[in-house]
Amino acid sequence: MTKGRRSPARVRCSAVPASVRTRIAVLGAGNMGTALAQTLAGNGHQVAMWDFFPDVVEDIRKRRKNRRFLPGLRLHPGICAVESAQECVSGASLVIISVPSSFVRATLVQALPTLGTRAVLLNVAKGFSPGTRHSMLSLFERLAPGHACAHLAGPCIANEIAGGLPTAIVIASTDLLAAKRVATWFSGQLFYPSTTTDVMGATLGGILKNVYAVLLGCLSGLSRPSRNLEASILSACIHEMASIAIAHGGKAQTLYGLAGLGDLIATGFSPDSHNRQLGQRLASGMSVVEIEKNLGWLPEGARATTAVCALAKDGGLRAPLAEWVRRVLAGAPPSLDGLLRVLRVSTQGSRR
Repeated sequence: MTKGRRSPARVRCSAVPASVRTRIAVLGAGNMGTALAQTLAGNGHQVAMWDFFPDVVEDIRKRRKNRRFLPGLRLHPGICAVESAQECVSGASLVIISVPSSFVRATLVQALPTLGTRAVLLNVAKGFSPGTRHSMLSLFERLAPGHACAHLAGPCIANEIAGGLPTAIVIASTDLLAAKRVATWFSGQLFYPSTTTDVMGATLGGILKNVYAVLLGCLSGLSRPSRNLEASILSACIHEMASIAIAHGGKAQTLYGLAGLGDLIATGFSPDSHNRQLGQRLASGMSVVEIEKNLGWLPEGARATTAVCALAKDGGLRAPLAEWVRRVLAGAPPSLDGLLRVLRVSTQGSRR
């Protein structure tokens, strides 16, 4: 065991009553989808998984592993992998959509023919509905009208969850009863869920933090380690995030809680964070084109930055930190002096 890492066996856990054990579907067997499936199966639920990549499904079925996305993890026997999205969601009380935002529509459309009438849909993607500035839940509501929809928010690094490390999360839904049902299914050894009806705040918190995690990644590549500077920029980032979210209907307490500040700390400082890694690569001199070619994809922060800057403008706000990220993504050379100048502007206030 890694020194200092707490064994999952030592984490206090109450058994899940049989009355709340249920069939859960996970669409998307990436690192997050697999980590969630592992945890929910550990809570005593029956979990079906499906993924776009047939080799991932086959790996789970034959070897009880997901070597593409979470190598080294032995999957819980309560997890089964199936060959189609329709088969996956059939009979499920909870359907988790855990794919990048650009694939959410295609994933959900495939599942609709066998989706149970009372199934709750849970969004995990922390991005805008592609080509819009609308939340994923608004897309869910259009594609699956009549279904209760919820959003998973808060600090939730997949590799840590898969490694048995606990975290507190937030389940957001306008349907408080549905949010509480989802929270009950998640509650257990690794997840300590709370609920909120502030869907806008929770959703925007998860989107916005990706942009500022890119900035924090840039900072780590541009300067020597400095807790003072990190704290100063982190404070400026969460203030800018909260200002934007509040201007669009979110609540301050949501942004300064787990769904905003908590998620930003996890995503901005975890070495496993894709958005932090994007910022580090940009600071090293790589262009967005080179990064995408190297990775084969781009983290959510790269796609969200322009939309976040537009949200700030629509709200009558200045967002100098997000604008700095936007310029760097567009090809402007990142520098510590430039970032510090932006920090000075940010501390002077965000209202236009």
